[in-house]
Amino acid sequence: MFSWAQKSPIEIVSAASAEIQTNKGNEMTKLIGNVALKQASTIMYCDSALFFERENRVEAFSNVKLIHQDTITILGNYLNYDGNSKKAFVNENVKLSDKTMLLETEKLDFDLYTQIGHYQNGGRITSGQTILKSEIGDYHSNENEFYFQKNVKVTHPEYNVVSDTMMYHTRKKIVYFFGPTVISSQTEKIKCSNGWYNTLTDQSQFSKNTSLFSEGKILQADSLFYNRKKQFGSAFRNVSLYDSAQQTTLYGNYGQVNGITKKAHVTANALAVKIQMKKDTIFLSADTLFLNQETPKQVGAVLAYKNVRVFKQNLQAISDSAVYLNADSSLWMYGNPIAWTGKSQMNADTIHFLFKSNRIDSVLFLGNAFFANQEKTIHFNQLKGKNCYAKFDTVNIQSLNVNGNAQSIYYSKEDSINYIGVNIINSGEMTFYFEKGELKRVVALYNPEGKIYPLDELKPQELKLKGFKWTANKRPQKPVIQR
Repeated sequence: MFSWAQKSPIEIVSAASAEIQTNKGNEMTKLIGNVALKQASTIMYCDSALFFERENRVEAFSNVKLIHQDTITILGNYLNYDGNSKKAFVNENVKLSDKTMLLETEKLDFDLYTQIGHYQNGGRITSGQTILKSEIGDYHSNENEFYFQKNVKVTHPEYNVVSDTMMYHTRKKIVYFFGPTVISSQTEKIKCSNGWYNTLTDQSQFSKNTSLFSEGKILQADSLFYNRKKQFGSAFRNVSLYDSAQQTTLYGNYGQVNGITKKAHVTANALAVKIQMKKDTIFLSADTLFLNQETPKQVGAVLAYKNVRVFKQNLQAISDSAVYLNADSSLWMYGNPIAWTGKSQMNADTIHFLFKSNRIDSVLFLGNAFFANQEKTIHFNQLKGKNCYAKFDTVNIQSLNVNGNAQSIYYSKEDSINYIGVNIINSGEMTFYFEKGELKRVVALYNPEGKIYPLDELKPQELKLKGFKWTANKRPQKPVIQR
């Protein structure tokens, strides 16, 4: 290091007065008034200084200003500069500035050789409209990088950041997070443990314990990409999306949320949505689920596509697609829908469920309605027609009305065990009445035609209406995802 000092000694440029003094055997030059010193591309100004020529060291006092390579300027009230190691310690009202930012602190260690600065008594960095504060910080001037630790806070007119550990690139204006972090604005809040945020483009990417809170929605995932300007987010792996307005949660391995269109969807692998009710929950799963937020012009809805499965305590169903409308608590199922309740199976071209007071109120079967209720292993009560309307009590089906070409096969009982025979009836309209899920009474209207047969008189194929197909093996037994 001493060889470095002889090659690059500190030189006195100017001073109003100079006096050589000796203190405890150490010779020094006391400089007073308009002091200027120089070492290679570094120049120092101050009101007074002590210059230790043999040590190649300077102590500067009052109105200290250090300029390095015309790129870095450090201000303060005290400077201790070692010309051999090119290390500077600056104290009191310290300000370090370059072309990209301003650092303010009380104490700063700065290595001019590596161009790395360090503070540990609190610092404030101003970069454009962004203000960063922390207890501990390191500035790597060559890389334009700041590293912050302990009580890190970022303030911007449009957002705030609180973090444990952070890095900020002063030229690219990108913030990197390496610990628990919260980013908040007027419209959203993001929590994560790792990630980056571009303050110029408002684009960001987060990972580890990531959550996005936005207008009543909570999006969680292993990783998240978010564009704050466009209010658009993409989530990856272990995705969950909760909507407080609809009391609905979507799950999957990929998701998107759009704050401008008020739409979101989740897809990839087994997905499920929980539509919360006070006493029960509807689990709706599909390959892809879309969530449309309720607006003055648009009703809040959950749209499900491909391999739709519904599970509720007293209702299960499948279809190719489905729509749940939050406004009237109704569920529409399309594309080969089949529903089950108790011992009954129901299918049609379209099935419409209406929920009231946290329970199934009624079900409308539109087009090719078919109802089957299992009596025994091989015996089924059946009812089919153009359309069908089912009414439910608090738990079970209460009545089933078919209008338009109504056809039925049902078993008459002498008691709970013995059968009288099997009825085959055709009429314009027909209603089945139930008690605790068991068929008790049948009413046929508008020119009914029918006959009762002994059980052993008809062949097995004659005991099935056209289109009958018992598909209990497809009935969902539990929610796809339980969280």
